[in-house]
Amino acid sequence: MIAQANTATLKQSQNFDFVSFGIKREGLAHIFNVLRNQLYSDKIGAVIREYSANAVDAQVESGNQDRPIEVTLPNPLCSHFKVRDYGLGLSENQVCDIYANYGESTKRETNEQIGQLGLGSKSGFSYGDNFVIRSFQNGTVTSYNAFIDPSQIGQIAKLHSEPTNEEDGVEIEVPVNFCDVEVFRQKAQSIYRFFKVDPNVKGNKDFKINSEVIYFQGSDFKFIKINCDTPVDNKATALMGNIAYPIDADKVNWGDERELKSLFKDRQASGMEKLIDFNIGDLEVSASREALQYTPHTQKNIIAKARQVKDECLAEVRSKLTNGTSMYEAKCVYRELFGPYETPLSFLGSIVKKDDLKFQGRHLISDFWRWDVFRSNAEPYASVKCYQTELSYRYNGTDKVKGLETSKIEANENYAYVIKDMKSTIINRIAPLCKFNENHLGRKFKKVFLIEPGPEYDKFVADYQFDVPIVKLSELPKVSLKDLGYTTTRYGKTASNSKHTATVFKPNYDIGYVSAKSDYFESAEVDFEAGGIWFEIDRFQPKEDFGKHNSTENLLKTITSACKLLGLDRHKVIAVKSKDCPKFAHSDKWLTVKQWVSSALQTYVTLHKLGQAIADADEYQRAEKADWGDCFKRIPYFYSDLRDQNGEMTVFGQHIKSMRPGEELEKTNAKLRKLSYWANCTLQTVKPTHGLCDELKQVKKKYPIYFYLEDQCRYKFNSVLKAIQDYVNMVDEAVAG
Repeated sequence: MIAQANTATLKQSQNFDFVSFGIKREGLAHIFNVLRNQLYSDKIGAVIREYSANAVDAQVESGNQDRPIEVTLPNPLCSHFKVRDYGLGLSENQVCDIYANYGESTKRETNEQIGQLGLGSKSGFSYGDNFVIRSFQNGTVTSYNAFIDPSQIGQIAKLHSEPTNEEDGVEIEVPVNFCDVEVFRQKAQSIYRFFKVDPNVKGNKDFKINSEVIYFQGSDFKFIKINCDTPVDNKATALMGNIAYPIDADKVNWGDERELKSLFKDRQASGMEKLIDFNIGDLEVSASREALQYTPHTQKNIIAKARQVKDECLAEVRSKLTNGTSMYEAKCVYRELFGPYETPLSFLGSIVKKDDLKFQGRHLISDFWRWDVFRSNAEPYASVKCYQTELSYRYNGTDKVKGLETSKIEANENYAYVIKDMKSTIINRIAPLCKFNENHLGRKFKKVFLIEPGPEYDKFVADYQFDVPIVKLSELPKVSLKDLGYTTTRYGKTASNSKHTATVFKPNYDIGYVSAKSDYFESAEVDFEAGGIWFEIDRFQPKEDFGKHNSTENLLKTITSACKLLGLDRHKVIAVKSKDCPKFAHSDKWLTVKQWVSSALQTYVTLHKLGQAIADADEYQRAEKADWGDCFKRIPYFYSDLRDQNGEMTVFGQHIKSMRPGEELEKTNAKLRKLSYWANCTLQTVKPTHGLCDELKQVKKKYPIYFYLEDQCRYKFNSVLKAIQDYVNMVDEAVAG
């Protein structure tokens, strides 16, 4: 790579005495140690990258740039890393010049080759104390050993030469520590996936170049998502001469084009990478080749490339909107720019104006990337359920497709849209679209929207240009639930779950660990005419709290605590599936569990004559909350020492003391209030004995300094107690006088 010339000039007013910088021989060992051990932060990565880059350069020089280099990774039986090229090979003088001299390079006059620093050929010393060089040239292979001698400067020793039938080129062999074998594989995978010509890698059967999915591609850039077993850096990456360099947008002076920074700076989708190609020489790199040098030359080329990427992406967006054939396609484009999840084109969201995006004259900003079927003053245009795969986190569990009601239909190329034109066998037809790659529509979808048209559905389609690709439910083949995994798995055996066909259940209150929601229930038969207590379940979860964490467990605990407090029999309660609920709801002989508890609460209060006590306790708590400090609670502890025992403060203290609930009543009241809140009922009580809240307002008005002193001296109240009593006495006497 051609190095950037230093254009600085030196002017001096007179001829000063000067001394040139240099390195004394006794300092060479120290300098070489710095270059070997402190140049590279990733020493294994440096060995792989530098020798592989040199091998590619050698083949470019010989005209073999399209031929793969050969790499042998270390393994437990042979712990050596080797790189072999098929270039021109090296003479003995070339080996000595290139490998024995730091800063020596033959590549500074061309931008066809990656190297130019004269350091990479010695990178083997950053990892170990020696490496072997084999040069194949004109039918002879010559081996050299580069090693660190006792002087710590290093030497190259010629080992031997012998005839060979192998092609010309160079092979580098680096001994590897046994514990680093797997690290070499991982680093090699990370480095070689950026090579334009994949190396021929052997030695480790687990090595693979991870496949990539191209989401968007321009003339010399692409946005990809890769499938890999190692973490992926989501930053934008510059590719120059097969080497990847992360781009730090904060180190670029963007000037008046700061919007371009979002291309490199904004957070990106998980596992998403933006790979941008640069010509060799466009960017200046650090000596370790691990990072970029943000010189004016580098910054200028990064900005120019960002401008090019922006222009090509904008052109693609406008082309999709101009040449698109449907509102659905236009909304998909809008979602890519401004949707809730990151996409390759999300960076344009800070550049493109939403008002500029139109399809056939209609502003997309009006309803974004979705259609809303809800109407506040009329029946919805359609009933919609969104189906997607729900992951199972239990042992031997099966991921199942489940649907939730929604009012919004989202535009996305990974979603399917189905019109409900039949009444039954829905999940058997919908689930294959979410679970199987091979289905009636040819691929797996993340979500499926099932649309049941309402009376004005056609008007909705016309007015809002609802033109998603639709398939009829009846056109989808029916798949058995067994094939979809809708069975109960126990001890490795698969059997049908009879609970899926039952509609009435007895709750299992005392069960411990459950592996499925249905474990909380046992199938039951009831005498409908006899009546009883019931609650609704949907997919073995309470309908009212559907989807909430531990909703079934929490409901059964609430029923148990209510029965324990109110003296009820929890075994009278049954659970009913949603489809049978209308029959129970319209029967005068059946009560919902909340109606049952609500009635029992009022009976309990009346039977135990708690009406007055609860009313007084509630009034006490309201007054206590109305006072931010502890003034309210402290009054009963000092009113008896006041001179005027008929004064307003004294009377207020007596009322507080008489209405303050005891510990048992406080606990009982808390339980009753919690149950009444859950059952959506109001306990019928009487008026409180005294209106503490009103009395508190009057006391605050008459004795304002007391409340100020208590607030200021809250943690040393006893020290000001005498002063407070004197103040109250003074106010009472002044009012009486």
